[in-house]
Amino acid sequence: MQRIILSVTILLIFNVSVLTGQDLLNTSAKQSVFKYSLNKDRIYKDSNEAVTEKNKPQSVKIGGIFISPNVGMVFPLGTFAGNSGIGVVYGAKLEFAFSKLYPFVFGFIYEGQTNKGDPGYMNNNLLTTLQTKFTYIGGSLDFILNKILKSDFTTPVVSLEVKYAKMTRNIVPDTPPPPGIVADQSLLTYSGGLAFTLYVFDLNTKYTYAGEYSTLDFQIRFHFPVVKF
Repeated sequence: MQRIILSVTILLIFNVSVLTGQDLLNTSAKQSVFKYSLNKDRIYKDSNEAVTEKNKPQSVKIGGIFISPNVGMVFPLGTFAGNSGIGVVYGAKLEFAFSKLYPFVFGFIYEGQTNKGDPGYMNNNLLTTLQTKFTYIGGSLDFILNKILKSDFTTPVVSLEVKYAKMTRNIVPDTPPPPGIVADQSLLTYSGGLAFTLYVFDLNTKYTYAGEYSTLDFQIRFHFPVVKF
């Protein structure tokens, strides 16, 4: 009888040990899976952050200074057209471009202009020579319109200019000068125009308000880099 009781007791203890061991193994496995899951999520999160940081767009600051020589034809308007013919304009602009200022480009302008006298006016006033010259110095502001007017082959640019002008005339004979004709004059001029950029040059037209010396210009302008930064 004692042997039977001892055998049953040993069997019960063995079964309890087995069940307890299985519970411990299951608990350990679950903890391992949980830890693995946490570590996996952390690795995935860290990897995503690294990729996001790597793919984050970097702000690039670019710019430069450009020299832009120009040449063109000048058509006098109003009173100026009554005594002078089509002229020639030439000059250069120093442009300052920087990504932070985009789409604006600032410039410093120097231009010269020459208009010969109208033959009919000269004959009527017995003149052998009538030549009007202008020297312009001023500033400009260009507004690039490539985000508004999209094109695959050109970039439109609106240009505004404010310039100081010195006008001188060569009049022969100069005594007495014809009515309304002055030998020299200083004035402030205002210009507005539209240009279309094709590779390294622009084709542009602009209107210049200069009182009785107002004009309409058609020019070609080239752009050459001087300094890049």
